[in-house]
Amino acid sequence: MNQPIISKILLATDFSDSAVLAQVYTEYLAAALKASVAVLHVSESRHGGVAPSEEAEIHTKLRKVRESVEKLAIPVSIHRSTGNAGDQILSTARHMNADVIVMGMQGHEHLPYGLIGTTVRTVTTSGPCPVLTVPLPAKEASPCLFSGPEAVKVRRILAPVDFSRPSMDSLECAIHLAHGLKADLVLLHVVEPVHGDWDLHRMQGAAETRDQWDARLGHLAEMMKSLGLSATYDVRTGTPPDSILACALQQGCDLLVMGTHGRRGREGMDVGSVAEAVLKQVTCPILTVKNPKFVGGGRPAIREVLSEKSQEAATGDRRSA
Repeated sequence: MNQPIISKILLATDFSDSAVLAQVYTEYLAAALKASVAVLHVSESRHGGVAPSEEAEIHTKLRKVRESVEKLAIPVSIHRSTGNAGDQILSTARHMNADVIVMGMQGHEHLPYGLIGTTVRTVTTSGPCPVLTVPLPAKEASPCLFSGPEAVKVRRILAPVDFSRPSMDSLECAIHLAHGLKADLVLLHVVEPVHGDWDLHRMQGAAETRDQWDARLGHLAEMMKSLGLSATYDVRTGTPPDSILACALQQGCDLLVMGTHGRRGREGMDVGSVAEAVLKQVTCPILTVKNPKFVGGGRPAIREVLSEKSQEAATGDRRSA
């Protein structure tokens, strides 16, 4: 974990309240992780151009963002483009080889609670790196409650785990963030209830499955501690989206890190149903991990703590699923 996995942050802003909050988190992460920041604003002009007065206003706002970031001694660059916001964000992220994209959830559209805007959907679906999406602190679009990076702090990170490849990729990211931000790590596995007629045999099987996951996550949490991390775990029964959201609230988590697909996901799908359901209702920032960028390839932190026995057990579980 000596090599950071986040050194270049792309902040996509439309200057909305949600984007202002995303900027606050960007400054916090950049300062804590010693990362550089690129700020991007995209004008979605339908007439092929932007009025001079509007352009001057945009440049004024971008200058204020740059000055705010520079006050924290963070390297920052400003980028400006016109076109489809999602496409331009993705293009810029690829061009600059960004490690993470940060953006607000609502934007100027002030979408109703429970909906994902087209830009957020496009970026989380096709992003070349993990995407940190920041919702407003209230369901309705209200003024931002935070005035600067000193007003936010990630103390506890929730990482849902099912030992699938996307799950382990997102866990690797969570480990590095917990280390860099000095945050506690909460591991969560959700055991989905078996539908249909219940009998004693099936009830005993469900109890054994829960016990097995409890032991596995307990073992994994202990191994996290070998990296100097504070780690706990939780095994719940229920539907994955509801259980993840409930755990985040009840455990007081400040950040949720999860893969876009789990064991139920299918390769080639854009965003898994669980991740999308969580995105629609999450009340804390969420880092969705579809295309992780690990230094040196693979998952160095996980390789360090996962024993061969645990890896074999995870492989056997996936084959039997």
